[in-house]
Amino acid sequence: MRVLSERQLAIALGPLSDTPRVVAGGNFATPWRALAVLDGAVARYRLFALNAQAGMPDREGVTFESPFAGPGMRGRGRLRYFPCRLSLVPALLASALPPDVVLIQTSVPSDGAVSLGTEVNILPAAIEAVRARGGLVIAQLNPRVPYTYGDAELPCDVIDYAIEAEVPLPSPPERPATQSSAVIGDRVAALIGDGATLQAGIGAVPDAVLAGLHGRRGLAVWSEMFSDGVLPGQGGRA
Repeated sequence: MRVLSERQLAIALGPLSDTPRVVAGGNFATPWRALAVLDGAVARYRLFALNAQAGMPDREGVTFESPFAGPGMRGRGRLRYFPCRLSLVPALLASALPPDVVLIQTSVPSDGAVSLGTEVNILPAAIEAVRARGGLVIAQLNPRVPYTYGDAELPCDVIDYAIEAEVPLPSPPERPATQSSAVIGDRVAALIGDGATLQAGIGAVPDAVLAGLHGRRGLAVWSEMFSDGVLPGQGGRA
């Protein structure tokens, strides 16, 4: 791993082939500084991200790609949407949509490794796919990224270039319940008894359902993902 200045990174990105595919961390872990450097250095490219948040480079020359279109890509005319299960995205990146560059935000190095911190998701598969074809892995080293373990850990030698950027980690904004989500939540909550096991996704309706369960006992959660509505005391209810 070579730690570069932003100017040096821009120079290193100059020789990229025409219209490379760039996979970037999505959700709330996008490496914004590294992405800005690439956007300034590469005239045309395809940007692949899951649940991209507001602020994605949106200009002529940038084509968005995603099977999970977040607010940073939703409604854009240059969006290529791929309807597939998230579990199949690694296979997609290894075959039909091979990446040329992977941009990640990580912790600072520790004992020869870094951590993806709060966003693992499809990034290990993207890194494996880009390394298999000789592409670039670029890290934004952020000391505010927590060092998490398991699949989040990466040896430093899988990273080609890195820039240093201490920036705050954003959090999802609070979304007040709408009247319709509250009505749906109350109706669903009425069907759930004590001792139930919940599969709750993210969004206003799941949070409204969870808010209606404050009087239940013995509940369990078995879920791919869940939002703050699962936490005790959320919305003033336990």
